[in-house]
Amino acid sequence: MILLSLQRLTRKTSKGSWTLTPFSEAFALRINKKKSVIVNISTSHFQSLEWEGPKIEKTTIFRHLGYPLSVNVPAKDKIEWVLCKIKCKMHKWYALQWPLHARIRIVQAFLQPYIMYYPLLLDWKKSHIRIFGSLLKNFLWNKNIIEHWFFQLGSTYVNPNLLGGLGILHLHSHLMA
Repeated sequence: MILLSLQRLTRKTSKGSWTLTPFSEAFALRINKKKSVIVNISTSHFQSLEWEGPKIEKTTIFRHLGYPLSVNVPAKDKIEWVLCKIKCKMHKWYALQWPLHARIRIVQAFLQPYIMYYPLLLDWKKSHIRIFGSLLKNFLWNKNIIEHWFFQLGSTYVNPNLLGGLGILHLHSHLMA
């Protein structure tokens, strides 16, 4: 990735296009333009620059070495980007198919690093931290999972007030055991 203020490091060729040759000559670098990404931080002629690899405009959030980076992007948009990444990671682990102890291990192994890592990078407010908490609660205590458990419990237990007992359908067999 190359972060450049292109106003000083580019020059116009005889064909009228912009080139980075002064930059590579000045620092004795060979730039692999197919693999490198160029980021516009302050230039007006960014689109006319000859570049084979990807170009990233201002106000675009991108990831470099795990960090969410951007130029002229409000903190709110960066936070939304991070929350979207964490939600996507949570949706990859389909919570309904895992028992509670496995979901706790999933949170500890895969989701906790995200939650411990990203808040250090950005300026979070208390309301954003609550969103993290609700995401974890929804993953661990999913409403669909709770309804599924109650449906399973309904086949063996009933409301004690309805039958005037302990709520066990087959009380006699439990007493015999």
